[in-house]
Amino acid sequence: MKTILSLMVALCGLAFSSNAQTGSAKPKSATTKTVVKKKSPIVMPLMIRNEDGGSSLYDLKRGDKLVYHVNANGKEYDFIVTINDESYENGIDFNYEMTDPVNLKGHVVISGQARSESTLYKNYFGGGELKLTDACTVWLSGKNFSDMPDKKTVMTFDNGSPETFYRPEQDEVLPVVKVKGKDMKIEGFMISNAESGKGNKTLWVNGISSNPLILKMDLGWTIELKEIR
Repeated sequence: MKTILSLMVALCGLAFSSNAQTGSAKPKSATTKTVVKKKSPIVMPLMIRNEDGGSSLYDLKRGDKLVYHVNANGKEYDFIVTINDESYENGIDFNYEMTDPVNLKGHVVISGQARSESTLYKNYFGGGELKLTDACTVWLSGKNFSDMPDKKTVMTFDNGSPETFYRPEQDEVLPVVKVKGKDMKIEGFMISNAESGKGNKTLWVNGISSNPLILKMDLGWTIELKEIR
C-alpha cells in the first residue's frame, strides 16, 4: 500500500513539473513599435549683414511666417506666407493669407521642376488650392538666379510678355526686416527691366542661391517683406 501511494505521489509530482515547464515555454506576445520618420531640415537661409559689417546666415524654418505689405489697385494689406515644407525634389509648399480688405486664404505648392527651371511668375491668387508646375512665385527660380553672372535674364509675369531683366553694376540692397522681433539687414541684389537699374519694374532678391526669396517687387504695384514671425 505504501509502495502504491509513493508511486502515485511521484507521478503527480512529475505531471506538475511537466505542466510548469510547458507553461513557461509559451511565447510572449510581441509588441509593435511605431517608427515616426522625422522630416529633414529645410535649407532656406537668409544672408544677414551684421552691425560690424560682416555677414551671417539666418535659417528659415517650417512654420515661419513671411509678412509682406502690398499696395495694389488702391488697396493696402498684408500677404502672409507660412512655410510648410521645402526640398529640391518636391519644391516649396506654403499657406498664404491676405488680410483685410482682401481676406483670402489658400495653399500653394511650387513643384521642384518649376522652382528650378521656370521663368514664368504668378502673382495673383484667388484663394484655395494651387499647384504650380510651370510657374514660380515669392521665390526667384533657379534658372533666373543662375543667369545673374551674365547680368541679365528673361522673365514673364502673369499674362504679360517676356521681358529682359538686368543686374546693374550698383546692385546691392540692404532692406531692414523685423526677424522674430529684431531688426535685421538682409543682403540682397536688385534686378530691373532697364540696364541702368532704373526701369519701371524692379525686384530685390535675397543674395543666396539656395533661398532666392523675393524681398521686394515693384511691377506698377508693390509688395515688400516687412517681418518674419
